[in-house]
Amino acid sequence: SKATVSVLNWAKKGKGADKRSQMAPAGLQQLSRFQLFALVATVYYALRRLRGARAARSRQKILQGKADRKRRERDAKRRQVVADEGLDFKALKDGVAIVSLPAGQLLAAMEAGRYSAEEVMRAFCARSVQAAGEINPVTEELYEDAIAEAKKCDAERRAGRLRGPLHGLPISVKDQVHMEGFDSTCGLADRVYQPKEYTSVLITLLKEAGAIPFVRSNVPQCLMLPESMNNVWGASGNPYAPNRTPGGSSGGEGALVACGASPLGIGTDIGGSVRIPAAYCGVAGFKPTSQRISAHGVGVPRPDDRNGQNSVFGVAGPLARDVAGLELVMRAWCCEKMATVDPKVPCLPWDAAVAGSRRKLKFGVWRADRFFPPAPAVARAVEEAAEALRAAGHEVVEVGFDLSPNTPMFLGLMAADRMRGFLDALNGERLHPFYNYLYRLATLPNAVRDVIGTVKRWLGSTREEKLVLAGKLPTVYEWWERVKARDALKSEYIEYLQRHGIEAVIAPQPALPALQHGGSEYLALGCTYTLLWNNFHFPAGHVPTTYVREGEDVYPATYHDSIDRKAAADTRGTVGLPVGVQVVTLPWQDELCIKAMRDVESAVARSFAQPELHAHSTVFPLTQDFTAPTVRFGSVFRK
Repeated sequence: SKATVSVLNWAKKGKGADKRSQMAPAGLQQLSRFQLFALVATVYYALRRLRGARAARSRQKILQGKADRKRRERDAKRRQVVADEGLDFKALKDGVAIVSLPAGQLLAAMEAGRYSAEEVMRAFCARSVQAAGEINPVTEELYEDAIAEAKKCDAERRAGRLRGPLHGLPISVKDQVHMEGFDSTCGLADRVYQPKEYTSVLITLLKEAGAIPFVRSNVPQCLMLPESMNNVWGASGNPYAPNRTPGGSSGGEGALVACGASPLGIGTDIGGSVRIPAAYCGVAGFKPTSQRISAHGVGVPRPDDRNGQNSVFGVAGPLARDVAGLELVMRAWCCEKMATVDPKVPCLPWDAAVAGSRRKLKFGVWRADRFFPPAPAVARAVEEAAEALRAAGHEVVEVGFDLSPNTPMFLGLMAADRMRGFLDALNGERLHPFYNYLYRLATLPNAVRDVIGTVKRWLGSTREEKLVLAGKLPTVYEWWERVKARDALKSEYIEYLQRHGIEAVIAPQPALPALQHGGSEYLALGCTYTLLWNNFHFPAGHVPTTYVREGEDVYPATYHDSIDRKAAADTRGTVGLPVGVQVVTLPWQDELCIKAMRDVESAVARSFAQPELHAHSTVFPLTQDFTAPTVRFGSVFRK
């Protein structure tokens, strides 16, 4: 710095070359004027970069401190509430029996007087506390308030007054959906200690129906990976295998529902964020038609909580132990009041007659996307579901429509801002390393893409070539052309289904079973099977049907590229993990989709065995070091 000041002061003094020569520090007298100012500019730029890096590190430390403090406060409050309320799951008389019941059966048991709302709430709060210590699926907890509200529900039931069809039912809520007095972090450290001043339309409607929110659930940073990890709440584990992810972005919900720590979960879905956790955790999940459900009060990982991206729409959706539980939520949401409170959604009340119909359907079977072929267990799940439907009397035909262009289309639309919106929302926080591969794809300069794409093609990596070329920064005209191409593919597919009389489609879940932690950096592209329906704005749900069998923990190579190799490595050791199928219908036919999901569920007749929370389980460090270049997950065993 002193040398730079010396050079700058010397450059400003005197006008003649002789005078400058006399005043110049040693070693600079032979420099030309151009060389001199080039040197000064370089030093100045370097100092600016150093100052910026210092400011960034300072900002990261501030965010680290906020995140640590928030988590410590949560943990201290949890310990106090557990002691005050006696939330020891193992000590509860009917705890296992209560949390083993799906939502509909719980409501029936409370109606019959078998369990009180308080007993049910205490059981799920205690199970949630147990899950929090083992697989870390929760963020903020409302246990005291929820138990108090459950007591009120019991008093109201004794007085003959019911709030609605969900009277006294506990629900968990994704850490993105606003609730008064609580943060909606979307996995961002900058958003802690910013409690919302209002409750979203979705949660308001559920509360008016009698439901009681009792816990909020974990998500990935920025909500755009099929894992659930962030620098505020840490990484969530899968109840079936804690060294694997429960999925994302509604991964905390999937884990809670799967291990009996919540009967109903509220998530959101813009690329599979409800259906991926449902698949990885072996539960049912539903993504309604985009824009049928209000987004008022649902957070966005963008500055000011607003999203200018309006080509692919996110939508809230439920997760439950069975399809009947999903319909409970949809009935509460799809009502005249939703359209009254939020005029942006249509007034389209739930048609229970369609959802409950017993008529036989014509199903189409879509087996594979050539872009990312499914693992053997995933392919088998589709085949077995098709055979079960045929045996149940439904008509089943093959879908011979090529949908493989969709994934590059989706990436071209979603990455058109080169992830600038995410970076702005981080507000100084480091982008999580699991985004590294997608970030590189999104931010390559256009001039370099053609060269890299050509090299990939020469090396035989045609899939990676498509990914590289899909992320070009578009002009306005090119952006419109991308939207036009997507809409054309969508229209052609709709016409195909209508021409063949196909009412519902059976499709694969994500290509692989639950990923190992960190697997999403390169293998998020296996979610091509879920993001397709977001790109088309179709309703789609997941139904668990089977488990990975011995000999199925392999992934046969198709492209023989790095993605195939990583998929093969990740699939090893997946025996016993849950697998299911997706069920899809045309836009605005949500009731028919639920009916078709129930038909699949009934035909396959899968048992909903709950995974155990083991006494010795893998525990992950709560946070990634904000300044570390890579994430570090350790393994320790708790006695």
